Amino acid sequence: MKNFLLYLVLFFVTLPVFSQIPSYYTGVDLTKTGNELFLELSQKLTSTHVGIPYTGSPVDVWDACKLADEDPLNSNNVLLIYGFNDTDGFFSTDRTRLKSETAGSVYIDGKWNREHVFAKSLANPNLGTDEPGPGTDVHNLRPADQERNGDRSNNKFTDGNGNSHIVTTNGGWYPGDEWKGDVARIIMYMYTRYHGTGTQIAETNCLPKNVGFGTPLLDDPNMIALFLNWNVEDPVSPFEANRNEILFGIQKNRNPFIDNPYLATLIWGGLVAEDNWNMNGTTDKEAPTAPLNLIANNVTYETLEISWNPSTDNIKVYDYAIYVDGAYLQSSTSTTTTISNLNPSTTYSITIKARDASSNYSEFSSALSVKTLEGPTYLIQENFEDCSNLKFFTYSEASDKNWTCESVFGENNSGSININGFNQDVLSKDWLITSNPVDMDLNTGEKISFYTDAAYGNSSLALVYSLDYNGSGNPASFTWVAVPNITIPIKSNTSGTEEIFTFNNVDISAITGQVYFAFKYYANSTPTRWTVDSFEITADNNPDSDGDGVLNENDLCPNTPLGELVDANGCSNGQLDDDNDGVQNSDDTCANTPIGEQVNANGCSQSQLDDDSDGVMNNVDDCPNTPLGELVDANGCSNGQLDDDNDGVMNDKDQCPNTTAGANVNAVGCFILPANNFTIETVGETCANKDNGKLNITAVETHNYKVTINGTLHSFTNNLPLEGLADGPLEFCISVDGETYEQCFSVTIEAGGTIEGKATIKANKAEIEISKGTTPYAVLVNGNEQFKTNASSFSVAVSQGDLIEVKTAIECEGKITKQVDLFETVLAYPNPSTGKFEISIPTTVKFVEVQIYNVQSLLLSSKVYPVTYGKIQLNIEDQPSGVYFIKINTAEPQLLKLVKQ
Repeated sequence: MKNFLLYLVLFFVTLPVFSQIPSYYTGVDLTKTGNELFLELSQKLTSTHVGIPYTGSPVDVWDACKLADEDPLNSNNVLLIYGFNDTDGFFSTDRTRLKSETAGSVYIDGKWNREHVFAKSLANPNLGTDEPGPGTDVHNLRPADQERNGDRSNNKFTDGNGNSHIVTTNGGWYPGDEWKGDVARIIMYMYTRYHGTGTQIAETNCLPKNVGFGTPLLDDPNMIALFLNWNVEDPVSPFEANRNEILFGIQKNRNPFIDNPYLATLIWGGLVAEDNWNMNGTTDKEAPTAPLNLIANNVTYETLEISWNPSTDNIKVYDYAIYVDGAYLQSSTSTTTTISNLNPSTTYSITIKARDASSNYSEFSSALSVKTLEGPTYLIQENFEDCSNLKFFTYSEASDKNWTCESVFGENNSGSININGFNQDVLSKDWLITSNPVDMDLNTGEKISFYTDAAYGNSSLALVYSLDYNGSGNPASFTWVAVPNITIPIKSNTSGTEEIFTFNNVDISAITGQVYFAFKYYANSTPTRWTVDSFEITADNNPDSDGDGVLNENDLCPNTPLGELVDANGCSNGQLDDDNDGVQNSDDTCANTPIGEQVNANGCSQSQLDDDSDGVMNNVDDCPNTPLGELVDANGCSNGQLDDDNDGVMNDKDQCPNTTAGANVNAVGCFILPANNFTIETVGETCANKDNGKLNITAVETHNYKVTINGTLHSFTNNLPLEGLADGPLEFCISVDGETYEQCFSVTIEAGGTIEGKATIKANKAEIEISKGTTPYAVLVNGNEQFKTNASSFSVAVSQGDLIEVKTAIECEGKITKQVDLFETVLAYPNPSTGKFEISIPTTVKFVEVQIYNVQSLLLSSKVYPVTYGKIQLNIEDQPSGVYFIKINTAEPQLLKLVKQ
């Protein structure tokens, strides 16, 4: 950052001299105001405008500029807008230039070209120059140094002071104190002449808000206050008035705001501008009162704030002009302002004037003398103002392009160093390195500040440092690390418009050792022109920062609160800790804590505290929460806090004081088992009167248990199985050895039984229902098992005479039997028959005699047959078809007729 002030001489105050209204304005109704007057002037400018070519004949823009911008002191020269110094040896700052030094298609130092004050790209559509039109309107074209014209580029105008420069806060362009009024009136002319829809050249619009930073007006948001203020602060010069006359002869229209700046006031309001035609008739001549009671606040080594009591005016105070050491610096519309870029340890005289809207100034306020604070220690400071004595050197790994020091292009257009890789055929690998290492160990609070700007391309620039670089050789062979907290952005687009990146007081105190700093530029395929300026590294100086009377270098307590008394080491009682327990004396209620003991926020260790007030210190108190008033033992425990048998019940509540270690106890400290500790299982008799019932006792917890069953004492630890028990109820109690505990149970051994049920024969199926018996049930027909089932109801297919049996799983429960009797008389079936047939015998006999006769009553067979399951089987397959008679000789003989097919 450059620590100097740029002063502005606001303007000379002269007595007004009124002139005649030029005949050019005949027909214009100058009694109108606001937009109506704006449109009157616009129509006049448009109807009288005769365009000229940008380059050509008979008269072009070059010719017009050489005539209209001729130097009043030297007819061989032209005045260069934005210029300010012809004697500093730098072309870009020149204020004048030979007319013959016009720029061509190739850039050459010391040439001038034609600056579009309203930048071509900021109009809508762009201001083209191929044919006469808005882009060749010579009221908007001024001679400018080619390089300075490039610096302005298409940056919007912004407020500032001093000479022309880029303003870092917003990237805008300040045209310089001498030229800001010219710029304002050119912009007003362009807006009045061109305010169309922007859809075509004939509808070009040049809106002030698009070419400047400022506050839009309420009545006309396209106009900003910036240009109205500049119109007042920089009145029309004789050069500017003469230029208007010459251009009127060439282009046939005039800039009305040069003829009478007051026209801007009539249209847009704001500060009252110079009235060359006495259109106002009477003017406000009463000045405001002088500002009173100037007070300085927040003074640093480079800035200070000023506040004051407001002035009064018969109409209204418009703003306040701030002067430093008698020179105008800036204005403020409020009664506070901040003054920046001051020098450390320097006394300044501040005065203020109040101004009203008619530009009547008050008397100066009383002067306020303010001294800035002592500044930081500079470890390195380079503003690139003296290119022959830099604190940096350059090194190029690749390409013939190198860092170049110049007297311009830097912050506020001051000296700088830059590398221009734009449009280079060979990619650059270039370094800008501090000439000497910077010792980062001698001081504290190191901070870095620097300015950079970028144009074209998107190549990066990095700030790095090295501990092992020795100042010679290829830096790429050494280790370089990015400077902490610093990242230089890459340009957001590849245009020629500069983007500014500033870094102010960035903390780099983490860096230690003797280090070199370097800007490392490795270009890619779209190189960027990088500029560096205002590089500095500072460190804390060694004042008395806390104002306790002990300098920082001797102050062991550098942050003593204001007003506290300190010892010779700069420490107040609130900053000392005599017993080294981490708590300052002012907060320590235990001032003599033994070394090494941990303390609380009040500086007390456990050996110094008795939180429960039982007379035993915390560090030996086994019972830290003894109720108030209870007697305690040497360990700080009352009877209500002890549990001698460790059963979880305090002594004062324990009814069983000698409980076995680890046993479960109830609320009064006595042995207890869980409610579900025992599982009792019984198995009844298998069959009636068998006395084979079973009992099984299982315990969850392992103990020495005892139980008496049927008069017999049994012992077990987890499981007790018993057999051979008779049926009936059984009561018993389980106890535990050594404990006054027992749990009693009542169970029943179920008696054994026999199978019970019934069988019903329906058609060829037996339906069986079992009401009692042990599953599964085995089902047999004629002695053959058909299936087993757990169902109590089931069925089975049967035939005449079948014997059905159902058995349980336990043999002694017996079985159910059923003989199948489907018929009540003797029958033969099937009938008719092919030969084999059966005859049902509804008797209980085991044998029966059967005789067979043919239709001739001839006896064919007489035989005794066994009766099996109520039937006999016969076969007459060897007999011919026909009718046969069968005689069954039972108690009552039966005769059957059988047909053989």
